[in-house]
Amino acid sequence: MNRFQTLSVIAALAGAGAARAASVDVSYTRITSNSGQNVESQFITTVTEVAGDPTVIDFIFRNNVGIASSISEVYFDNGATSSLFSGGAIAQQVGASFVFGSASPPDLPGGNSLADPFDVTPGFLADAQGNPSVGLNTASDLLRIRMTLLAGVTFGDVESALGTGALRLGMHVRAIGDDGESDSFVNGPPPIVPLPGGGAMGLAALTILASRRRR
Repeated sequence: MNRFQTLSVIAALAGAGAARAASVDVSYTRITSNSGQNVESQFITTVTEVAGDPTVIDFIFRNNVGIASSISEVYFDNGATSSLFSGGAIAQQVGASFVFGSASPPDLPGGNSLADPFDVTPGFLADAQGNPSVGLNTASDLLRIRMTLLAGVTFGDVESALGTGALRLGMHVRAIGDDGESDSFVNGPPPIVPLPGGGAMGLAALTILASRRRR
């Protein structure tokens, strides 16, 4: 291979790297405890650019089933009026039958129990139509929701919003494990659930006691 061929190969590889879509994987934490089995580790959502179209971003939901369960509803929380998206639609689904724009229930069950309540952005939700078998209930199933960005918004803005909590993703999961119960999950680290008044006072007392013991 001569010098010019080598330079051509390097340029082609550099171009391929530049064209590679940026993406980030999002994990989840359970916020309710109806089921005796916590399946949060099975869920992942890949948030990715769409090659060649900077005006949209894909959210790809999956359930890497080990314990039986079905992702039946998904929700986006980005404020009463989204600061990131102008709309969305289902771009692809495998082994599932979701409809975008409404869901039953219309709010994430248990979402109001969080210190920062999970409020679904109007119209930004999707529902598996029918029984749990049409949700994401096998490792080969997927749901790809394509969100259209507002003018001037970039993938970096979406990634940042996921990190700060300005954008949150929620899922309602049915038919979990042996007991068949349902639970709700929100992306990111464990969300803060307010302590009852007595619990908060008890925590403060323990903190003071620990401080005194260290003196």
